[in-house]
Amino acid sequence: MSGLPSPLGVKTETASDEQMTDVSNVTVKSDSRSPTTLQYPAGYFRRTHKKSRTGCKTCKARKIKCDERKPACLNCIGHGVECPFLTASSQAGSGQSSSTTPTPKPAPPTPPVVTSPPAFAASNMRPTPPPSEVNDDLPLLELELLHNFSMHTYSTLAADSRVCDFWRVTVVEIGLRCDYIMRAVLAVSALHLGYHRPDKRDVYTAHAIMLHQKASRSAMKFMAQANIEKDDAVNLFLFSMLTVYFALASPRRLRSDGSFFIGITEAGFPDWTYLIHGAKSLSNVLGDKQGHDTVLRPFLEYGQGRWKAVKVKRDEGQQVPELLGDLRHHIQESVHEDTNESLLKTYMHAIDELELSLIARQDPESPRDVLDAMLWLWEVSHSLVPLLKVPTQEAVAIFAHFCILLKHHESQWWLQGWGDHLISRAYDILDEKHRPWIAWPMREVGWTAHAPTSTSGFVPINQPSPGYKQGFI
Repeated sequence: MSGLPSPLGVKTETASDEQMTDVSNVTVKSDSRSPTTLQYPAGYFRRTHKKSRTGCKTCKARKIKCDERKPACLNCIGHGVECPFLTASSQAGSGQSSSTTPTPKPAPPTPPVVTSPPAFAASNMRPTPPPSEVNDDLPLLELELLHNFSMHTYSTLAADSRVCDFWRVTVVEIGLRCDYIMRAVLAVSALHLGYHRPDKRDVYTAHAIMLHQKASRSAMKFMAQANIEKDDAVNLFLFSMLTVYFALASPRRLRSDGSFFIGITEAGFPDWTYLIHGAKSLSNVLGDKQGHDTVLRPFLEYGQGRWKAVKVKRDEGQQVPELLGDLRHHIQESVHEDTNESLLKTYMHAIDELELSLIARQDPESPRDVLDAMLWLWEVSHSLVPLLKVPTQEAVAIFAHFCILLKHHESQWWLQGWGDHLISRAYDILDEKHRPWIAWPMREVGWTAHAPTSTSGFVPINQPSPGYKQGFI
């Protein structure tokens, strides 16, 4: 199926953790008779540091210092790549050995003698388990992740009990038949455990990245097919939604220039905006009727019901407050209908739908559901979202108002920090003419220009330099 966004693509960029001493004043003298000599200024000294001789192969290939942390070094975690240490430890845990010493073969197990216990003692007798023929270790980490997802993580993905049961039961059952669904489930669970266990966050994050990378490679084989079967479309839809959670929950590690290690796209927008576009494309392949005939029915019906509840006041002709009137006026003046009618319609549709979601946010009788924050993005995923890749100033201004919804639903662990962060990215992308357009969402989010961004959900490496302009992640 051509044109669908691929699963979460993590860009890798080389970033040295070493701060090198300024040696710009060093002079070099050389002639043909003597080797090159260096003369250093008075008082100069070179900082000594411990060389890494047992670092991972990835850091050696990048020619950067490895901290040699196990089971994965921080450089590999930050760049979103699988650390060779993690692979080596998993092989060691599976009982594989590279020793050349031949291992004697165990004697074949003696078949147990089956005897019939007396009938009166049957209730007190415990059968003797047969001797194990295979001495493989149990995948305890994966079992821990599956247990955590089934007991805790599933309940954080939605507010409705039916949708929560859908993630806990239906999706896990599908994962038992589909490897990339199970790996995506375990990857989200690993990030959840890492969020609640800071002392083991690096371990869980590294394993989550490895799991999701393997899942992506497996899923891409099905996405590349010209005609996707119905069952495969269902699995790929679920994988796309799990990848959205994965992208939102992935730690964003700040570099000194204000950019981030994980989730950077060409235009600087978050990966999950385009992943929702891909999920909607897959749902369109199934169609409304076929989609409701699949296991996705509880999820699709609930989403449609929430969206209809948001639009009911407008459909019934009720008077609704005009929260985005100023933004609507600015865009109508900026984009003239007689020169670009289709573009203006795209902007007006996005504003109208976002306004309804913001109004529902203020309704005290409306139950809060984090899914509401994504319904607007789902609605405009084929119209406004492609304009974010440019990006146009008008599209960025509209998206900045979406940050109000993100901030409103920030109580969930995987959404924390996004409202503050994206409003700061919007401010940096917009020029001086368009920055006043987002004054209201800045006040609602509680962010001021060049104020420190909320670090909820972030793992800072270095503080960002003031005035950086890198775009959205």
